[in-house]
Amino acid sequence: MKLLAVYFVCTGFAFAQSSAVVVGGGYNAFSPVSVAPGQVITIQATGVGNVTQKVTATLPLPKKLAGISALLFQGDIAIPAPIMAVFPLKGCPDGIAQVQCGSVTAITLQIPFELSPRIPGSLRPDFLTYLQVSDDAGHSASISLDPQLDAIHVLHSLDTVVVLDMAQKPGSSGAVVTHADGTPVDAMHPAKVSEQLVMYAVGVGATKPPVVTGAPSPMPPASATGGFMLNFDFQPNAPPTPGMMLINKWFVAPPGPVFVGLTPKFVGLYQINFVVQSPPAGVLPCVANLDFGANPYANVLSNLTVTLIGRTSFDGAQICVDTNTP
Repeated sequence: MKLLAVYFVCTGFAFAQSSAVVVGGGYNAFSPVSVAPGQVITIQATGVGNVTQKVTATLPLPKKLAGISALLFQGDIAIPAPIMAVFPLKGCPDGIAQVQCGSVTAITLQIPFELSPRIPGSLRPDFLTYLQVSDDAGHSASISLDPQLDAIHVLHSLDTVVVLDMAQKPGSSGAVVTHADGTPVDAMHPAKVSEQLVMYAVGVGATKPPVVTGAPSPMPPASATGGFMLNFDFQPNAPPTPGMMLINKWFVAPPGPVFVGLTPKFVGLYQINFVVQSPPAGVLPCVANLDFGANPYANVLSNLTVTLIGRTSFDGAQICVDTNTP
């Protein structure tokens, strides 16, 4: 099986500490940023670090890279968050005025597995949780965090992705969902009914057995501890949804994933192995090529959206299924 390791440059809202400012972080525009134990995120800060080119860590991940370090604060506990990569960004993240950011440093890191998540329904008091990034010159900035059991983010083409293979394997296509041989699932290579595919994600949460933050994931692979479900939506170009499948006008719970857990030899990368379900009658095939000037939203770019549903989050991937297979 072909494996992936992917780092993100994503945007979000945060608050500042001292003269430096965090101008982006996480995978959406909400604040505080939802994170789970072992989460891989990239945050963007001004006034921290002075890098002119990408600096990539080796395994196990260091607590400081290119003069930049990060600490996770939760209550009265401070835990180092290992750094994966540090690199400069040109211009500002989306939605941030140029006057607010200037030179931006992107810092990809792993949230420690020691993070204590908020448990729905628990009477345990919430602790103030935030991440602070600092440099050797004494500049620092912070971003508020919302600790969750899981904060699933499935890898998809809308991410700005920096592919970094820390296990020194051959390069990967970075596809969200792959066949067993690592070939991306797309309109030219659609999935077959009853085929087992692999979907990749971050933020799936704690594992059993527990793994060491910043260290390569073990082999045999560590399983995610949450009770995860799948939703198969055969509507064209459908967004991820935690709904249930509609078969013969009845809502039914689809089969669960075959495996959810860490991908061996990588840091913070999870894989979800699942079996493709049979599409209902009338599902249209994906369009392999769009005519010049065609509106992509008026065409079938995907005919199956697979959503992974966790305890506190969900996300999914749009793929193509061969409608000619029985």
